[in-house]
Amino acid sequence: MKNKKGFIFVETIIVACVLTVSLLVLYSSFSATIRNEKARLKYNDSVYLYRTYYLEKFFRNFRLDIATMGLNKEADKPIFILSNFGCRNDIFINETDNLGFCENVIEELHVNNLYLTYNDLSELQNCTNQSGICETLVQVNDTMADYLKTIGGKGKQGYRIIVEYAETKDGKKCESTTTDCVYYYSTLSLGEV
Repeated sequence: MKNKKGFIFVETIIVACVLTVSLLVLYSSFSATIRNEKARLKYNDSVYLYRTYYLEKFFRNFRLDIATMGLNKEADKPIFILSNFGCRNDIFINETDNLGFCENVIEELHVNNLYLTYNDLSELQNCTNQSGICETLVQVNDTMADYLKTIGGKGKQGYRIIVEYAETKDGKKCESTTTDCVYYYSTLSLGEV
């Protein structure tokens, strides 16, 4: 009878290597999924959607049409324009009380940036420098650019409001000197204004 101890040892090493490689592939796939899910939790959370709805109602009552005129003034209307607006004097003409109230609302809701753009952002999902769309993404941070690429709206007319909220981990407003800011993003379609 022959001794098969060498064959069993080699077979065990091969099985261990195959299992190790399989576990490494599974772990990397799982960790990427968890990382993506953590990023998605910061997109369109119900709390921030409610805040965005409140902002939309507020600005709709106070001359949102003036803010949309800033988008329409472009001579060659590009596919994607991101207009940062908020409590500006040209929106609240001769309304210093409303301007002060607007600044308080922005402060209390922890708004970092407030954008107005066209409703159809589907071109951003396949953003290339050849079409000139990606030049607009240079003005925002990487997480905001990633969020903008998740928004579709293909074929929809009108406008959309996009809000970037900045908070610390304990839910307070993030100051410019704070380094542990967490950013949340939310958007609402406005339709025609």
